[in-house]
Amino acid sequence: MINEIENRFNKEIVSTLIRFFKNSQLKKKGGVLFFSTYYLELMDEYDRNDSIFITRNSNGITVENLCDILKRNDIKKSEAYESGYLQRTTPSYKSYMKLKKSMSE
Repeated sequence: MINEIENRFNKEIVSTLIRFFKNSQLKKKGGVLFFSTYYLELMDEYDRNDSIFITRNSNGITVENLCDILKRNDIKKSEAYESGYLQRTTPSYKSYMKLKKSMSE
């Protein structure tokens, strides 16, 4: 279990570690890698959506399995997250403008 894995390793090392845990030939004892990250591209390392959980903060923090939110596997997960397609994963335009206005005053 690693919190904010990008603080310990660079992206390529993390990607290699993920691939190691996905390889059943190498992972003979059934180990599980559990980590949190801000590297959105790491979601694209997974073929399936049921191994990824998304946290959101909207009237309290929620944790949702990506397979319950994103029904299609042919959509690039990192782009769905960054674009706002998953809803409540990016700042709203209204909030952004309100922040921008308050900072300029």
